[in-house]
Amino acid sequence: MSIASRSWLDEARKVLDLVAVQEAQIDRAADQLADAIAADALVHVFGSGHSRMNTEELFPRIGSFPGFYPIAELALSNHVGVVGPNGLRQAMFVERVEGFGRVILQQFKIHPGDTFLIFSSTGINGVVVEIALYAKKMGLPVVAVTSLQHAKATESRHSSGRKLAEIADITIDNGSPAGDAVTAIPGLRYRVGPTSSIGAIAVVNMLKTATAEKLMERGVEPVVLTSPHFVGSDEGAQQLERVYEEYFRRVGRAYDPVGAIAVPESWE
Repeated sequence: MSIASRSWLDEARKVLDLVAVQEAQIDRAADQLADAIAADALVHVFGSGHSRMNTEELFPRIGSFPGFYPIAELALSNHVGVVGPNGLRQAMFVERVEGFGRVILQQFKIHPGDTFLIFSSTGINGVVVEIALYAKKMGLPVVAVTSLQHAKATESRHSSGRKLAEIADITIDNGSPAGDAVTAIPGLRYRVGPTSSIGAIAVVNMLKTATAEKLMERGVEPVVLTSPHFVGSDEGAQQLERVYEEYFRRVGRAYDPVGAIAVPESWE
């Protein structure tokens, strides 16, 4: 193994070690998520940029289950069109635009009992801060997964001056250092090899497994998306249909106006 790749692996282990010592926060967050899912409410999961990966890791993924509602806003998270239409410049510009968070939230219905789980390694950009502020204004709990080191080293890009970690009811550190990339190469001006994704994905799966455990303790068996290669093709196909139907049942809440909370005119 090269010196550089070994260095990155060592730093990645440190990130996972930092995630591992946050059992108390993860347990509290899983209780919040399990309470919502057990009550047929939704856990709205939001992330922009590369943090979109974390929303999709929660659902739909093998070993995941309905109850999580990923908000994958393509304008904020396109990883293919670096230049040209839907390019990276556009995505990086839009994620700082105040007012866009409110527009996103207006596209579905939010109800009492729902919870927000928000991912942002930086935790400072306008849209992600705004989503959190609106969720709190609507009286909903917010769980944040972010880099505390990065938050401490940078200023908010939102007019409130606040950062995601300061808004959330429960904050979980993804363990990534400020700047994200960790590996120095001799003669290369900038570091390579980010670690925020590995930390956040670890948090996702710790939350997912702890939530499943707590749901079973509450007498609610989650409908798990499983691999047909190991449960048999017939059972796998049947389970996939069960997952689809359970998701249909639950996600209807996101489009049901009855009892929904109106998105406020302002987060203030």
